[in-house]
Amino acid sequence: MSRAYRISVKSSETRTLKAADEIGTTLEILEILPPEQMAGLLRGELTAQGFEDQPDGTMIRRDGDVTITVDPCSGEVTVKAEAAGEVSAEARQNSTGFDDMGPTEEMIRRQMKEQLHGDLEKKFDTAQQKLQQQATKELEQHLQDLQPEIAKILNKVTREALKQKAAQMGEIKEMSENETTGELTIKLEV
Repeated sequence: MSRAYRISVKSSETRTLKAADEIGTTLEILEILPPEQMAGLLRGELTAQGFEDQPDGTMIRRDGDVTITVDPCSGEVTVKAEAAGEVSAEARQNSTGFDDMGPTEEMIRRQMKEQLHGDLEKKFDTAQQKLQQQATKELEQHLQDLQPEIAKILNKVTREALKQKAAQMGEIKEMSENETTGELTIKLEV
């Protein structure tokens, strides 16, 4: 006579998951002055906007989980958003075995554990996808705020470079500037 028995297997795991999204572009810096001077002007304006010098010559600013990196010499800009979280997942499974036929209890447990491992991996993959979506959304939102700020920085750098170039070309007789519209009028005597 065959006896049935019930097998229950439970598995739980906690992992720290990380996700990141990144975008890069190059600033269009007009070559009004030599590259070193233009880079110096850009570096000065970035410093005024809270960027910090790095040993490799780049400048970075961290806004929460978003890091903005600018290379004043090449004009390369990288914006990276990161997200991290600790995720716990649990899976359970029940099965029935019989004494006299079919797989043994050990074999059933091993199969159940393999299936539980697969279930846990699916749960972690889903959590990873959500974290990735969070990082991407954070990046997109930050880019909307950053684009006007970068445009304003470039306008200031261009205006300052034009002032310096005009001073090199001759005597400035009159200069008017409207920071709101970005208009700059320079009258000089050569």
